[in-house]
This record gives sequence, C-alpha cells and structure tokens, in this order.
Amino acid sequence: MKEIEELLQIFGAAGHPDLAAALENISKVTFYQKGEKLYEIGEVQSKVYLLLDGILRCYLIDDTRSDITDCFMADRFMAANSADFFIESNRVPSFVGMEALTDARVLEIDADPLFVVLQRYPQLARIYAHCLQNALNFQNEINYKRLYLSGKERYAWFREKWPEVDRIASNRQIATFLGIRSEYLSRLRHPKKK
Repeated sequence: MKEIEELLQIFGAAGHPDLAAALENISKVTFYQKGEKLYEIGEVQSKVYLLLDGILRCYLIDDTRSDITDCFMADRFMAANSADFFIESNRVPSFVGMEALTDARVLEIDADPLFVVLQRYPQLARIYAHCLQNALNFQNEINYKRLYLSGKERYAWFREKWPEVDRIASNRQIATFLGIRSEYLSRLRHPKKK
C-alpha cells in the first residue's frame, strides 16, 4: 500500500518490509463522502484515522444540544482522533465526533493490533509520538488563538490557516469554532461595499 510506504518514509522508518507488511495487514484506505461520520460522539474509537485527502470537521454537542465545531483538519497524515485516544490506556467513549466536510480519503489502522505492532517495531514510536505531539500542538494553537485574539483577528487567522475551509464551511460551523456570533462572522466574511 503506497500510503503506508509514504508514511514510513516521512518518519524515517522506511526500509523495513516486515513493518510495512504488518501495517498493511491492519490498515485500509476508506473513502468518506461529504457529511459522512468517521465516528460519533459517545463511540469508542477503535482505529487510528490518518487523513490522506479532503477536509474533516471535529464537533461536540453543548448542554443545549447545539453542534459546536472543535476543529477543522486538512493536513495530510494528520491524526483525526481526539487527543485522549492517544493518552488513555483504556478506551473511553469519545466526547467529540468527526465528519467529512468534503469528500475525504482516510487511512484507517486498527488500534489494538497497532499497539501490538508498536511494541514489536520501535521505529513506529516516532510516528506515534508525532501523532500525539501534533494533536496536542494543534489544540494548543487553536485554544491560544481563541482565547487571546479578538474576533476579527481570529477570523483573519482562520482564513489564513484554512482558506479552503472558509470557502466551503457554513457560517455556523466557522462561528462556533471561532467562538463568535454568526451575525458578526457574516459581516466579516461579506463586508458591505460603501
């Protein structure tokens, strides 16, 4: 599987045919259509999801049962699991859900066999550490921007980071992600000409 070979190459673990074969045996590439869920809130995640192509949206539900966007993902090989998946030793129901914002291809690796393979091949530790570090850095960046920037600055950061998401996501999805009112975001996205 070329995606496995590319993944191993990126993380300096190429040249191990047994490792590549072990990963191929527990992996598959899945196509998700726009709006399709990778996993739901409350579901126990049993796979590592690595984005290959497309855009994903992570969401949660607040106490009023409103859908809130937690993050958008568009980077190749970004792990589309909640950060607690990589930290928890026991799997717990996910407090977030993940859906395809556009048609997307995702490399899915069965988690339990992956952790067995991880023990047999220490070269995989670098990939695992990278996924964990990326998930934490990603959330830290998002939280910092949402806490310390004004609404206008948050939207400018968002537009620069995810221009393709700005073109396709709904006003509500972006507004809940940025923590600003939908009406205010609408004025930022579509300023009136004088």
